Amino acid sequence: MTSIPFTLLLLVTMMVPTTSAQGGISTCCLKITGTKVHRDLLRKYYVEDPSSCTQHAVVFTTVQGKRICASKTNVWTKTSMAYIDGKNWQQKHQTLKTASLTGI
Repeated sequence: MTSIPFTLLLLVTMMVPTTSAQGGISTCCLKITGTKVHRDLLRKYYVEDPSSCTQHAVVFTTVQGKRICASKTNVWTKTSMAYIDGKNWQQKHQTLKTASLTGI
């Protein structure tokens, strides 16, 4: 009789680290919002993992640390992702350029 509760406890113990490693359910977008902010207020983004989250969303993080869940097919989402990618590319190459000029 004690083997069933022990087996259940063992299964739960094995699943907790997996859920935590994937960001857990609490980090998934529960709904897509139509919120649009100025691109200068966006810091970064990531695409949710469809294997662990039910929504197929892009999550933007603002400079204030707020999360915005947006549709992957939305034009605003695509242009905002491209803007952030371009801004990050410029910052990376500006840092490399400065480092090469200073001899670092």
